Amino acid sequence: MKHPLYFLLSLPLFFFAAINVIAQPENAANKDSCLYHVEGYVLDLRTQEPLPYASVQVKESKTGTFTDQNGHFMINKLCQKEFDLIVTYVGYKKVIHHHDTYHEVPKILMAADSVTLESVIVEGDIQEGALFSGTVSQLSSNTFRQNQSESLGDLASNISGVSTLKTGQNIVKPIIHGLHSNRVLIVNNGVRHEFQNWGVEHAPEIDPSMANQISVVKGAATVRYGPDALGGVLIINPNKLELLTPFSGEVNLVGKSNGRSADGHIRLQKGFHKFSVQAQASNTYQGDVHAPDYVLSNTGKRETSMSLGTRYHWKTLDLYASYSHFNQNLGILRGSVTGNLEDLALAIKSSPPLYTADFNYQIDNPRQQVQHDVFKLKGVISGDNQSLELIYAFQKNQRLEFDVRRGANNESPAINLELMSQTLDLEWKHPDLFAWEGSLGIQTIYQDNNNLPGTNTIPFIPNYNFSRIGFYLIESKNLDEMRLEWGLRYDFQYNSIRGRATDNEIYRNELSFQNMTATLGLIKPLQNDHLFRSNIGTAWRPPNVSELYSFGKHQASIEYGLWRYQMDESNDVINDQILDQDDKAAPAEMGIKWINTYEINHELVRAEFTGYVNYIRNYIYTKPAGITQTVRGAFPFFIYDQDDALFAGLDASIEYYHTSNIHSQAMLSYVWAKDIANDEQFVGIPPLNIQYSYHQSLRKFAFIDQHSWNASLSYTFQQFQAPPVVSIEEILEAQENDANIFDENASNFDLLPPPECYLMFNLGWNAQVNRFNIGFRVKNVLNTSYRTYTDRLRYFADDLGRNYVLQLRYQF
Repeated sequence: MKHPLYFLLSLPLFFFAAINVIAQPENAANKDSCLYHVEGYVLDLRTQEPLPYASVQVKESKTGTFTDQNGHFMINKLCQKEFDLIVTYVGYKKVIHHHDTYHEVPKILMAADSVTLESVIVEGDIQEGALFSGTVSQLSSNTFRQNQSESLGDLASNISGVSTLKTGQNIVKPIIHGLHSNRVLIVNNGVRHEFQNWGVEHAPEIDPSMANQISVVKGAATVRYGPDALGGVLIINPNKLELLTPFSGEVNLVGKSNGRSADGHIRLQKGFHKFSVQAQASNTYQGDVHAPDYVLSNTGKRETSMSLGTRYHWKTLDLYASYSHFNQNLGILRGSVTGNLEDLALAIKSSPPLYTADFNYQIDNPRQQVQHDVFKLKGVISGDNQSLELIYAFQKNQRLEFDVRRGANNESPAINLELMSQTLDLEWKHPDLFAWEGSLGIQTIYQDNNNLPGTNTIPFIPNYNFSRIGFYLIESKNLDEMRLEWGLRYDFQYNSIRGRATDNEIYRNELSFQNMTATLGLIKPLQNDHLFRSNIGTAWRPPNVSELYSFGKHQASIEYGLWRYQMDESNDVINDQILDQDDKAAPAEMGIKWINTYEINHELVRAEFTGYVNYIRNYIYTKPAGITQTVRGAFPFFIYDQDDALFAGLDASIEYYHTSNIHSQAMLSYVWAKDIANDEQFVGIPPLNIQYSYHQSLRKFAFIDQHSWNASLSYTFQQFQAPPVVSIEEILEAQENDANIFDENASNFDLLPPPECYLMFNLGWNAQVNRFNIGFRVKNVLNTSYRTYTDRLRYFADDLGRNYVLQLRYQF
């Protein structure tokens, strides 16, 4: 069989060969025939009310029209497929919009002369995930802007059904419907974000201040995006590169009392007739954060990011190029690092945590230093009712993890990994065929992951090369009063692994996985602005290298992958051999997820209720297996295992518009999960959470053009579906009696019971003064002491105390 890299090199040939095919309708069209048209809507930017009798003129021509009572306009008999629209309305800023007939119906949001904000043009609402039957939730623009300085995981947790997996306050990754890490795919700027996603302590290296929109696809999205999307997909979109836009930008400054941090972000953008460019940069400098009663020592953060993007437009062709750089240095709570079981018992009992010191900005070990670079090229050819898109991306991810070590080793990283990724994606949105519309695509990826020398440790995971190619087809059709959708996909994956055993002997292994996935969905509009969506889809995920080969200490635990241990006749663990598929089968995870959503889009009420069930066969997880002796003393160790799992839950969101100035929102998220093979509970499943928020716009006051205030309440219940507790004292007592507590019972357990329920109260105020936007928020107003169940540092310390946040944004 040809190596998958062959397909990577062949795809550009298909792309450029298809240019002539798609461009033929353009060339074949009679230039003298004026058969084109444009239609759209003109609305008020702030109220979204239609602007009747607005003038819409085609630039450098006498062709034009006025909007009707609904703000709608249509201009027929246009001779060009590409032109500029000039939109004017008394009391509003003039808008010049570059449009072509290949794009969706434009919605032009005009800004009043008295408002400093610029007008906005939206060219259709694109359904993320390519399937309209899949449930997609999007973060509101207000919530996004107010929380843009938070981590990506914390920001996404404002969406119903999304929670966070944390290692303290700096390392946060999203959980979608109870699944995280390799089961949640992240797509940033149209590119799969490739990083060391196998560790729960590895957060995605993405700066939300560089984004403009965050969406979550909650269904089994494997058909569109490939393996690893069993839980869902997190989609981050940047600001669009628009043509014919004046020089504009913004400067955003944020100060926070908790951590005494300062964040700065600047964005510059300019659009010409056929070319546009955008540049962004941001920086964060943070010291130790604090809980209500004590400092959380060594929790500082340094973060720098920048990006540059360009677009060139010529007739039916759009070319894009972008580069982004992200650099981060994160401290991890010093009191969470323990030497052995006795130290662990002491650390859990200590309050404040061990090694607590006065506030400072210094970052010592343990810490993480991560750098991520992305270079992307994209080409889009638009034709009559079809388009062809090609995306190439190169990513470099370097991760260094510094542990608390003795002597000179303390200056060397315990883990130093370099991951190089190349992706090449081709998608053809074909013309309608017998009323079916859809797309065909090819997605490829090639990775090279290496342990860099100088750690003076046995690599926790081996070096590996990885390649995958996938083919998919997605189709949809309107049937009477509903829409039917289906999709198919095939993937083939090849891995080449090479590493060293404990005796320094080199081992090698080659393995491959392949699978078909499918999805079927429908959308049924109901009466009175109600809508029902239903989607059932299969998904899969091959075991990653960590789950197969992890060996030794990583952060605060000792783990053995599926192929680094076996059980003897007495059920004792033996880890002196390296296995493979012939010795021990390690099949891929196979999931089937059924998700149903009921939507209400009324003038006063917007609501969404989503129920789902997700069955995962061969679910990979860790469980306790015994005690091992190290030079530091005795440690409990964990092994990877596979069993069948079932996840089910409910997301609910209701937004009510009391008046034109007041609206409120209530949200609920509940996840139920179980190891159905052994009738056991999993550790770390998010507990039931309910939220309520209130927002009120206020009248103009003195020099303040617009201002508003908001309040939110969030109540998190105690997790009642948690596994049994086995305390450190019980493990130590068993060790003193030469007994292994895990021989008799190897079921899942936790070291502490789940934290108690807690209530969070937040307040905020926002104002617009000329070109300045001022925001002031107080998080955890009551300074509540609490611990989060999905935070790995909950064993050692409370979560964040009260935090005052001041934000100043200047737009020009």
